[in-house]
Amino acid sequence: MSRYTVKGSDALDDKIEADLDLITKAVRPHADAGILLGGYGRGEGTPFILPDGTQTPFNDYDLVVIVGTVNSAVKMHFKSLEKQLAEKVGLPVDLCPYARAELPTREFSLLNYEMKYGHIVLWGDENILQNLPAYPHGKIPLSEGSRLLLNRGKLLLDIKQRLAAPEPLTETARLQFIKFIHKIRLAFGDCALLAAGKYDIAYSVKKERISTIGECPDREAVIEGFRKAVALKEWGDFSTLRDFNITAEFKLTAEMFRRFFPWYRQQYRSNECGLLKAAALNLKWNGRPLFRHPRLYLYDAILELLSENPDPRKLTNTLFSEADPAERFYLLQQRFS
Repeated sequence: MSRYTVKGSDALDDKIEADLDLITKAVRPHADAGILLGGYGRGEGTPFILPDGTQTPFNDYDLVVIVGTVNSAVKMHFKSLEKQLAEKVGLPVDLCPYARAELPTREFSLLNYEMKYGHIVLWGDENILQNLPAYPHGKIPLSEGSRLLLNRGKLLLDIKQRLAAPEPLTETARLQFIKFIHKIRLAFGDCALLAAGKYDIAYSVKKERISTIGECPDREAVIEGFRKAVALKEWGDFSTLRDFNITAEFKLTAEMFRRFFPWYRQQYRSNECGLLKAAALNLKWNGRPLFRHPRLYLYDAILELLSENPDPRKLTNTLFSEADPAERFYLLQQRFS
């Protein structure tokens, strides 16, 4: 049975093990512990099926690394390591540093919840994540779904920006955009499950529960899209998607996003932080002491950016800048994702 995937081969496991060994040797001298999360950490990674039928890793390698102190120099150091390692393994490597002393007070986020209950410790104390809070099952803040949708909206904007260019898509870009659209379909299902109180970290559970979600925009399309995206996640045979029309699928998905996201935000009430913190963040990033978390303005901005004809006035009022709206959004989304 595969350790990292649902349907992957022993040879794929060996390849993933070799990549993780390489990452461990490079990063271990700089961190007390390394925790593998994401699809591989849950044992639900995607085997990418090559034309000859063999399998290769497809997911990014996402790790949280435990260090003594986190500051700008530490972050820059791990960013440098990420670049070096990505070139060696041929896939993106994400190294997110967490300060050991801050583990007991880490926020109740979807990332931290999924890491605590679905991970593999690659080196260091096997019980290191017991220091995280005991995040209660079934009580994930619904605002976490909005953060997820914001990040997936960014992927849609990536596609929109590229499709606006005159050059035809390369096969690499086409594959990437198919992956993006399926990630967005997963996010619709995840958020519908969150809203229904039926979320689970395991896709094996979620694909059984998806048919029991409540009413939401495009309900049947959300269910069908989620199931197809899970199937592709379990067995990444993209040759079955030769006729996948990126332009048409982008348009349909963007339209669904612009209906689904406002609906989801209506399922809960949250400013995502206190008034004083919101004012301080807005003063720093938006130049004015506003009393809503800056992320809330990004929620409005992404909906406008994904519209067929974005209104420059509305974008100025949500991004608080006359700069290029997409560039401004990318800057703030990276900070507040």
